[in-house]
Amino acid sequence: PCHQPATCSLILSSCPTPIPWLEAKNLSAMAPEPVIGKLSVRVVRGHNLVIADPLTHTSDPYVVLCYGSQKVKTSVQKKNANPLWNDVLVLPVTNPTKPVKLEVFDEDKFTADDSMGVAEFNVTDTYDAAKLDLKHASDGTRIKTIYPVGTNYLGGESHVSWKNGKVVQDLILKLKNVDSGSVVLQLEWVHVPGVTL
Repeated sequence: PCHQPATCSLILSSCPTPIPWLEAKNLSAMAPEPVIGKLSVRVVRGHNLVIADPLTHTSDPYVVLCYGSQKVKTSVQKKNANPLWNDVLVLPVTNPTKPVKLEVFDEDKFTADDSMGVAEFNVTDTYDAAKLDLKHASDGTRIKTIYPVGTNYLGGESHVSWKNGKVVQDLILKLKNVDSGSVVLQLEWVHVPGVTL
């Protein structure tokens, strides 16, 4: 057996056969995180979005959500600073402490799409409520209220509620890096069969 670290590392690096413990360690590091549930995000509407195209005095906005390496987007609403999307986007959740990033873009045919503001929101409040035993709760029960503070993007109180047998959260996000604009969302936790929270 070799006792000097430098010699050991030389022997390991020149070894032609795979070393089981090294292989297992690498595999576990690369294994994808398990999905613990899904977040259904209804992108309801935008309000008072900035005018991105100074020539036409309009915008063609759409919303992109990013969670980890996942990216989903809404439809494009033509020439509308107060768009009504009502699009439902679904994100598999692996880590409830990881925030979802939101960005509004103006679609351009001939140049890169312009950013119309950014925001982000947490999954934790919806996730924590989904872990509760709510089967005897009455419809419309308010589980939690989150208030707008300097560290979040909320444009008003956000309520997590029990509606129609589901945990939902209504929120308004104020867009940053722009002069104006907000986006209204409704989050819903979707349980994955076989996964206990």
